[in-house]
Amino acid sequence: MTFLKHIPFKFRIFLGCLIVAAIPLLFSTLLMVRLFDSSLQRQTRQEGYRQLEEISGRLRQMLDSCGDTCQALNEDGSAFQSLIDNKTIDLKKDLYLSLYQAVQETSSYAYLSMYDAGGKLRFTTDSVSGRPESLPLYWGILRRVSDQKEMVCSRADSWLFPDPGIVLQAAYPLENPQGARTGYLVMDFTRDGFIRLFNGCFSDKDTLILLDQYQTPFYCSSSDLDGTAALELIRNTASYDASRYQYLWKQEPVSGYYIFLRKGAQISRVTLQTMQTICILLACLCLGLCLLVSVLLSRSIAQPVSALDRAMSRVRQGDLSVRIYTNRLDELGRLGESFNRMIRELKENIDMKVQKQKDLNEATLKLYQTQLNPHFLYNTLDTIKWNARIHQNPEIPVLAENLAAILRRSISSQPFITLLKELETIQNYIEIQKIRFSGRFLYETEVPDQLENCLVPKMILQPLVENAILHGLEGRENGYICVYASQSGSLLQVAVTDDGCGMSQEMVDWINSHFPQKREGHLGLYNVIQILKLHYGQEYGMKAEAVPGEGTTVTLMLPLEREPVPEPVPEGDTGNGLTLADGTENCHEPDETGIPGTEGGPAPGSKP
Repeated sequence: MTFLKHIPFKFRIFLGCLIVAAIPLLFSTLLMVRLFDSSLQRQTRQEGYRQLEEISGRLRQMLDSCGDTCQALNEDGSAFQSLIDNKTIDLKKDLYLSLYQAVQETSSYAYLSMYDAGGKLRFTTDSVSGRPESLPLYWGILRRVSDQKEMVCSRADSWLFPDPGIVLQAAYPLENPQGARTGYLVMDFTRDGFIRLFNGCFSDKDTLILLDQYQTPFYCSSSDLDGTAALELIRNTASYDASRYQYLWKQEPVSGYYIFLRKGAQISRVTLQTMQTICILLACLCLGLCLLVSVLLSRSIAQPVSALDRAMSRVRQGDLSVRIYTNRLDELGRLGESFNRMIRELKENIDMKVQKQKDLNEATLKLYQTQLNPHFLYNTLDTIKWNARIHQNPEIPVLAENLAAILRRSISSQPFITLLKELETIQNYIEIQKIRFSGRFLYETEVPDQLENCLVPKMILQPLVENAILHGLEGRENGYICVYASQSGSLLQVAVTDDGCGMSQEMVDWINSHFPQKREGHLGLYNVIQILKLHYGQEYGMKAEAVPGEGTTVTLMLPLEREPVPEPVPEGDTGNGLTLADGTENCHEPDETGIPGTEGGPAPGSKP
């Protein structure tokens, strides 16, 4: 099936529709008529066997009725003897009337004749045909019944009965009460009687042939076939067209007669050929319609798919301005609209990422522009510290140490630090501000132990604390500043609160807006908001609450992320250096100021 991969999509649809349509058409054209013909033949065969059963039953009923009539006449032997002995015409009329009444049941399909023991005709119900006055005793029907005690049937002798209407004879011996043979009852079955007997058992297109025990035909329902032709028909049934006729036969179990039935086809050969021709024409018409529908369907499906494929190729080449224009309202139309929406959102997302990268690059560039050589800063601060100790000025070493710690963390290459380290940075900043604003404020932290290892952007709290000291506590002698943290689900909230003069409503609205614009004099707060938006998204940021004359609370909202647990150090491996805040390792022991590179002694150029 690998060759299908190289076939265009529209041709696959066309071939699929054509195959699906052609298989039922071929099946209906080639097999439907044959199946229909086979079904009709099976129904004809079943109907023929039913008709054979009915014909056999009627034949058996006729023979039984004739036997009962003969037995009843034999039991009343005095009537026949009186018919022979009496010469009175009136008495004979009465006897004839009683005989006619006795054979009334069989008179519709047979003639009854009475012969005496010498074969002379004494009585008959046949008044039309030229019946002989006597029958021979030593051959024919009387010879066959001479040594029998019951009815014997045999086909009629044509040379004794020139009338072709008589086809079957039955004879019954008559005896007196002493057992002496007094005569014979002979019943002649006519062709018309058989026609009446089997009327309604088969249709005019069917042919019924009856054969005696020796398989010699004695009755045929078709007047066009004589005995020889009927026998030839039976012998050559295998050579006839089975689509035109069904040949069925059955042997009557009591009499031993064979019943042969030729059933004509319910639909003629010409009609069947006409049906085949009509089916072929209809199949050709349906095939043409299927071809037309397949072409239209493949074109209707393939064109939108091809347009989508071309649009995707242009997108892969970087063209995000491509659009699919369609007026369809079905699944393919919705697919085109989804493609347009996807490309539009992709372009907006890329533009947003590009803008964020530009903003981040600008912020990084500004950061690089403000950075100084760390060794220069460390050496300078170390020199200030030792000069202050030499001149017995204790505040300058404190300022130098805390400022060095702040600078070390601010120029670290790590963008995120733990909340505990950020609080340490704020503590360094507070120590510096306490020297500047001696005794004017109290600083506290309320941070749960389980939140100390949460990651936050470095130097994110310093602008808030600075704003609280410089602006919030302005004009107050005993101010209060507190930094506290809390967790709300997956949200980390870090707040800086003061009990100062409060923040103006304009500033509160500016901080709480979704997209605050850059504001002169508040660059630190703007940078904090931008850092949170760039790192975490628009759903995070800063929120401000202020009450004039009572204080201000500024809360940072950022996702709760914890510092990964470091792998345990193998036993015996104590390391050969210290790790700085920027992740580098220093092989020297830090001095008491915490500034690496001084080895505990004075900086170059300073006095011991």
